[in-house]
Amino acid sequence: MTPPSHDSSRGGSLPPPSKPEDKFLSLILKSIIMTILISFFFLLLPLASCLLLLPLLLRQQHQRHRRHSRPSSGFSAKQLKRLPQFKFSEGTRTTHLESDSCVICLDAFKEGQWCRNLVMCGHLFHRKCLDAWLTKVAACPICRTRVCSDHEDKNIWVFDSRTTDFQGLLDL
Repeated sequence: MTPPSHDSSRGGSLPPPSKPEDKFLSLILKSIIMTILISFFFLLLPLASCLLLLPLLLRQQHQRHRRHSRPSSGFSAKQLKRLPQFKFSEGTRTTHLESDSCVICLDAFKEGQWCRNLVMCGHLFHRKCLDAWLTKVAACPICRTRVCSDHEDKNIWVFDSRTTDFQGLLDL
């Protein structure tokens, strides 16, 4: 049998058979390229993950910072001392009491316990229970009426330092 003729005009020539040295060089070149690609993958993967996680971490840190830096909306210890307080007695039970227990701790009022009666709404609580509540929130635990200290209550109707009582209202 005769070998097929190679017609060079049709571009049908076959490449010459490869030598073993070429196969070895090709294998080395492929391994170098794969090593570079894998190295880039493992170098870029942490960088990409950092770039993706950075906004999440910054948002959490910002929220944590806002939580700790936000001033409390409750009362200070000095303001709590200005609130009216009294010792509970049976006479108190009949005049001021809607319920026989403190709404905060759910414990019954007992003779001789220190209590606070909120002026604006008239609700009654154990002093310790209400003080703990008011350090966090300056509102009544039942009706959410804003709790004012005596000093703040006096300033509600003051319009001018020269006027007395309700004279400021008459000038309007």
